[in-house]
Amino acid sequence: MPTHLFFHRLSVVSLAIAFSCGTVFADAPKPLAKKPLAVTIEMRDGLRFEPPRFEAKPGDEIVVTLENADSTHLPHNFLVVQPGKREAVVQQATELGEKGQARDFIPDNPAILVHSAMLNPEGTNTVRFRLPDAAGVYPYVCTMPGHGMVMYGAIYSGVNMPPLNKDPNIPQQAVAMALAGGGQRPFVQRMFMPDAGPAAIAVALPGTQNFCWDAGECRLRYAWSGPFIDASAHWRSNGSSLATLGGEPWWKAEKGAFPLKVGASGKVKFLGYKLEAGVPEFHYRVGDTEVFEKITAAPNDAGLVSRFRIPKAAGTVEFAVAPGNAQWSSPAGAMNGGVLKLTGAQAAEFTITATAPGAGHHEHH
Repeated sequence: MPTHLFFHRLSVVSLAIAFSCGTVFADAPKPLAKKPLAVTIEMRDGLRFEPPRFEAKPGDEIVVTLENADSTHLPHNFLVVQPGKREAVVQQATELGEKGQARDFIPDNPAILVHSAMLNPEGTNTVRFRLPDAAGVYPYVCTMPGHGMVMYGAIYSGVNMPPLNKDPNIPQQAVAMALAGGGQRPFVQRMFMPDAGPAAIAVALPGTQNFCWDAGECRLRYAWSGPFIDASAHWRSNGSSLATLGGEPWWKAEKGAFPLKVGASGKVKFLGYKLEAGVPEFHYRVGDTEVFEKITAAPNDAGLVSRFRIPKAAGTVEFAVAPGNAQWSSPAGAMNGGVLKLTGAQAAEFTITATAPGAGHHEHH
């Protein structure tokens, strides 16, 4: 039999068998498999993950591509843990001690859903895992000793993600990085600032006014209006680069003696600050006397108003202003030669206003 007839008959027989058995040669369409959620996370300068958070759904399969982009040459790892277990896992990793390095500081803990190896600078890694079916906020964290208390992020799985500035599940430095210069007001940022010591605090007030307060020297260093700061150079560097101001200062403190004299005075010591409606009230000590200072915007955004509280002032209190281009005034006492003199009772609470050039003029009292 010719070959072509043989294959013809074979094909007919095969088709007959197939149809008689109900078989269809073409595969029936299958449901398309859900693609994994792909996320890229970088380890960046300042002990932070970028992005510091993302959204997913319960049961999602996630593929995380990791890159250690930390130019300060620090190694980092990456763990995803059960909700509420981050601090316990970090503490357990720290307790590994000398054994930790050989284990990439990954402790034995059932709360760990997935982890990477330790990534050296410029190192990359990929981890693949499936989120549990339970909705929740699943932290990711670096457990390198000293890193875990500030270097973490959050996966919002089936849970609404709050506004960035109100997110309790990511570190404040991540919020600061995202918002510095981004228009969030009021806003407080510890930052290396020009013409200030290393303990500078930059503050963006509601409106357009901004100022730099030096926690090392416990005093206002300068003020400017307009945009806040650009901190990108700081975060791209090893953390020592200065932020860039969003405008030229309209007032700067003079170099020299501390402006506030309380009794016998003495050394100054910063004691911290608390936020009141998002604006800090600074707390410090001058000699043995505690001082509270809160700086807000002047009416009509015309400058700054410094409110001082010195509840236990003894004797005369003096405050020397640095006029510069600003106009200074206070309703509390007499100002002569740029020095405001107050009694202890007057110093219990008083204000000093610095009016920016071109914003009006206050009479000196």
